[in-house]
Amino acid sequence: MLLKVGKSSFLQKDLFIENCCFKVGNGFNTPFWEVCWLNDICLSDAFPELFAISLLKKVSVAVMGGWSDGVWKWGDLGISVDEAVEAGLFSKLLPLRILLDSFAGCNMEKDSVSWKNETDKSFTVSSCYRWYASWRIPFGPINRNDVVLEKIWKMEVPFKIKAFAWRLFVNRLPTKDLLKGRDIVFPTSNLSCVFCGLHMEDRDHIFFKCNVIKLVWKDIGEWVAYSGWKEEDCIPFFKEWYVMSNVKRIKEGKLGLLWLATCWIIWLTRNDFCFKNEIWNINDIVWKNKVLLWRWSSFGDITYSNCNFYDFCKDPLSFLS
Repeated sequence: MLLKVGKSSFLQKDLFIENCCFKVGNGFNTPFWEVCWLNDICLSDAFPELFAISLLKKVSVAVMGGWSDGVWKWGDLGISVDEAVEAGLFSKLLPLRILLDSFAGCNMEKDSVSWKNETDKSFTVSSCYRWYASWRIPFGPINRNDVVLEKIWKMEVPFKIKAFAWRLFVNRLPTKDLLKGRDIVFPTSNLSCVFCGLHMEDRDHIFFKCNVIKLVWKDIGEWVAYSGWKEEDCIPFFKEWYVMSNVKRIKEGKLGLLWLATCWIIWLTRNDFCFKNEIWNINDIVWKNKVLLWRWSSFGDITYSNCNFYDFCKDPLSFLS
């Protein structure tokens, strides 16, 4: 996989490749100019003028030379001697030749790549992420989604639900307002909310501001003895319910679970109506939400492994605490 990444960037500097060490075997998968393979030197950096006039830029080490009478010999590297003399670069061609003479030659083994940022030289996604994060320079104000996104990744729910939450927070779900103007044929030309039919469907309306959906949140709130929330925008609304869960001493991995389960069921109900023409009612949405939350209560670090649905419905927060 690392070799494929290396082959994808011959003409442009790649910070990922800079952290890779290439060991030449047969030389077919190691770029000659663009990576560090000879004494930890990238030849395009060490000899930029020669690299610029070379006619062989997108080639591997194996293409640049070959065996002759048991001796590895290099070709002209795509550089005409006359052109090098004319450009005043002949004096720089000699040091390159001397450096290449230290190469013992290709063999029958496959080329390999190691990762500089791990002591055992093996690649890990976490070490790559840490390295890229160290280079990240934030521009402008702090993203207001950063805090809530961090909380989402810690929830004990299936990964696809975390991905749904991420898209919800950054407003990238395929709601009708975002699909409008993209030449996407919807099952219905009506762009109004599928629940109330009065407002163009956008994220905050369909999940929080719709008068029908507000009744869903009201029933869920009464179920867990919570009322009085004020916000109707996605992130502030999530924070209110998250704080409520924290106050009621919900365990860390279950914080915000009730809010997320409600949003997920609302989204599934909306999709079933749009694409399958299935009927729905408020009681069904609330009921499905309770069932889903009961299933999620045993996801991850299980506290009550034998919790039945009847007991859970009587006091759901105790099974999440």
